Amino acid sequence: MNALGLEIDVGRGLDSLIFGAGFLDTLVEGMILVDHEGLVVDCNKTAGEILLVETDDLVGANIFEPQLGISFEDGSPVSLGEHPVMVTLQTGEACHGVKIGVDLPLARRWLRIDTTPFALEGSDQGALVRFTDITPQVWGERNFQFLLQVNRLVDSATDASEFLECLCTSFVELGRCGLASISFSDTHHMGAIETPYAAGATDFLGDGMASWSARERDGLGPTGTAMRTRVTQVANLLATHRHYEPWRERAEQFGFKSLAAIPFAYGQRAAVLTLTSTHSHAFDDLAVQGLEAVAREIEFGVSHLRSVMDLAKALDGTLAALSQMTESRDPYTEGHQLNVGSLGAAIAAHLGLDATMIELIRQSGEVHDVGKIAVPAEILTRPGRLDVLEFEMVKTHTNVGADILAKASLPWPIAEVALQHHERMDGSGYPNGLCAGEISQPARIIAVADVVEAMAQHRPYRSALGIDKALAEVARGAGTLFDADVVQACLAVFETGFTFESGPGIIDDALI
Repeated sequence: MNALGLEIDVGRGLDSLIFGAGFLDTLVEGMILVDHEGLVVDCNKTAGEILLVETDDLVGANIFEPQLGISFEDGSPVSLGEHPVMVTLQTGEACHGVKIGVDLPLARRWLRIDTTPFALEGSDQGALVRFTDITPQVWGERNFQFLLQVNRLVDSATDASEFLECLCTSFVELGRCGLASISFSDTHHMGAIETPYAAGATDFLGDGMASWSARERDGLGPTGTAMRTRVTQVANLLATHRHYEPWRERAEQFGFKSLAAIPFAYGQRAAVLTLTSTHSHAFDDLAVQGLEAVAREIEFGVSHLRSVMDLAKALDGTLAALSQMTESRDPYTEGHQLNVGSLGAAIAAHLGLDATMIELIRQSGEVHDVGKIAVPAEILTRPGRLDVLEFEMVKTHTNVGADILAKASLPWPIAEVALQHHERMDGSGYPNGLCAGEISQPARIIAVADVVEAMAQHRPYRSALGIDKALAEVARGAGTLFDADVVQACLAVFETGFTFESGPGIIDDALI
């Protein structure tokens, strides 16, 4: 009984296969019978159709032909010992569901292969090989993974440059490309190309694809043409591509056999994603359609990241203006908020908070005292202790600041930090007497940074107390006034060399 459930006489296996040829030719899977040396002794019609050869030409061919460029799905080459047919011939064991890619004369196909031991008349053990063309499935899965990765990178990247650099790496790792690069029209030299992002065999770019001008020899290559025409260019056989002559010898050195150049928009500049493969005919119509869909997703990703960056710049500008507005009323507070933001970010980083939260804590610190714009300047600058009424006026800056920042629709926790940065763990702070977990973590971080900066810097009525005394003060209050973990992180960042960069900053009520 063979793999199809047909009765096969072990002594006359080949005769039985030929006898059923009419049935076998109706199957959607290819079937090949090989002898102990891997020579094809019989096949069905579908096998020839999948492998793009006439069945008469297939019979007698060596299935282990090295020119087929066989590889596993992860891109690694299939050694002779790993070939599923060789495994069956040597061990007598069947192999099931093995996925391999094969370089054919006019296409690269992905096959799912099953092998079964098969006795041939007058020969050592052979093998029955059954396979189906899964190229559409492989490229469909691969393009889906590309799209998912683009979306992941958009979510995680901090700017467009990081996004594009990681994208090239993803095409090499997920797409098994030998080289992935992203090129742009050079803004400084008309008709020139620059390629700032690449992954894989980047040494290949040493000679560069320097032009997209049709008047230049190297502007007629696939990348230059794609940039000039905004139409995808596919060169599935670089060895004979008529416009690839400038790079042909170099491509042979690197083993590159095919490429696809997919144009996309990068703001007002033309951009091209070029994927190069060590396999010939690596980019069929389905692959190209998927890659063009990925290119459209890249355009969206770049546009989104640029919008986010523009919003971030606008936010920084708004916060800087608010900070300057506050400090302009009190020259002794110059740099205080920037210093607090810087120290707060360092503490947050030491605590292992994510990059987004670290940046938000920095921004929160830079405007935490914005509410002091409502406090009379003569009170803010008075050298000496404040009376009860004056102190009550100063305390209003937390509520005023929170209101100002809330109305500006700034992201959390900026307004909340302005409200809570004078709250204390034991409930002795203001304005609401919050305790421990009622105080947000960003506010607990800025509370410590605020006190340390205020004590360390010079004041008009005394010299700076210095970092050591400032750190000793917050250490004494750890667990009662201040979050103990935050205090420990603050001590640690100074031990590792943290310093304030901005000028003198004071805040008279920071310790009250």
